[in-house]
Amino acid sequence: MIGLILVSDLFHLIEMETSFFITLSVPVFLLFLLYFHFLSPVRSGLIVGLSVFGFRTTLSVIEEVPLSEALLLHAPVVVFFVIYGILFWLFYLQRFYSNPGFIGVYAIILDTASAFAELAIRNELALTDPSLSLMTTVILLAVLRNFFVMGFFMLILYNKEQTKYEEQKKQSDHMFLLISDLFAESAQLRYSMARSEKITSNLYYLSKELKQDASPVLAKKSLEAAGEVHDLKKEYQRTHAALSQIIKDQKKTEKLNVCQLLEILIKSNESYAAYLEKNIVISVSIHNKEDVIHSFLTISVLNNLISNSIEAIEHEGHINIKIDNPENTDFINIKVTDNGPGVKDNNKSLIFSAGFTTKFNDEGIPSNGIGLSYIKYSLEKFNGGISLIESTPNIRTCFSVEIPRDIQLN
Repeated sequence: MIGLILVSDLFHLIEMETSFFITLSVPVFLLFLLYFHFLSPVRSGLIVGLSVFGFRTTLSVIEEVPLSEALLLHAPVVVFFVIYGILFWLFYLQRFYSNPGFIGVYAIILDTASAFAELAIRNELALTDPSLSLMTTVILLAVLRNFFVMGFFMLILYNKEQTKYEEQKKQSDHMFLLISDLFAESAQLRYSMARSEKITSNLYYLSKELKQDASPVLAKKSLEAAGEVHDLKKEYQRTHAALSQIIKDQKKTEKLNVCQLLEILIKSNESYAAYLEKNIVISVSIHNKEDVIHSFLTISVLNNLISNSIEAIEHEGHINIKIDNPENTDFINIKVTDNGPGVKDNNKSLIFSAGFTTKFNDEGIPSNGIGLSYIKYSLEKFNGGISLIESTPNIRTCFSVEIPRDIQLN
């Protein structure tokens, strides 16, 4: 801070014959006090005043001005910065941080009062005659240099607010993705609970049939299996309850502008592609850019389709998202197209089946993530749907999604 102030002190806006300077060091000092709230204005004023005094005295001695004369000429500048620091502390300018207009007015008062205090000391030491023209010049330059300060300070505030906005938006987008994932997991658990209940019922009735057919051992094993599946359903219920507790404060009918929604998805999946070291271009086309659609379900479905495409594409490729969403329609049609390896002919009838996967890790363990079957279940639960339109390897693979506009969630 001191170094920058001393450098700015070399830029004289006005210099009197008696070494009364008006420099850029004052606006720089003000900017430091405004930006760094932890600085003590009074202590900083004293330190800066002594530093400027020593700096100017050194320059004068270098210019072969006698030391005693140089000390006398420049000592009053300490008064200027001390008075400035005291007034800044008294006015407590940080409280007007969000209103640069008020800061500008008070800064002019601080600047003028401090300059007049320095002139009074110089007058007492017979160094300067504070004439009307000089005082008018002091006031005018105080207005001009603080106008410069406020312009620069507003730019700093703008950049700070932009950074804050970007950070908040990043957190908000991340939260949307998390909630949409939880929403999908919740739907997946409901599907699993329904299947578990059906399996439990079938095993129970199977045990009764086996018992009647004089197969008590098999009947007992069937009943034990029914009990285990029932316990598994209870685990699903507890997990589902925990997820519901997490997302209960979210508006389940939360809607978002379609462009904002796609921005979230594209940023997230571009980062995912970069993480996998793949060069993938994601493009979009939207019929109605002003549309507002259900966010959690749409993000959940599209995020999985896009990430599937990214994982399928080997090194580089493209993904296109086309949204057909005219006004006054009951459904929104979304097509996700890529130029990946596509779906093999013998898998086309299986891709929406529960438990089907083509993804295995290095140990040969199949993926247990949200698959197309759960996307299909989530959509059909709200009268939507998903279908594979076309799959030509390394040319075009296209999924079509129908999402209802009116979604009512429990």
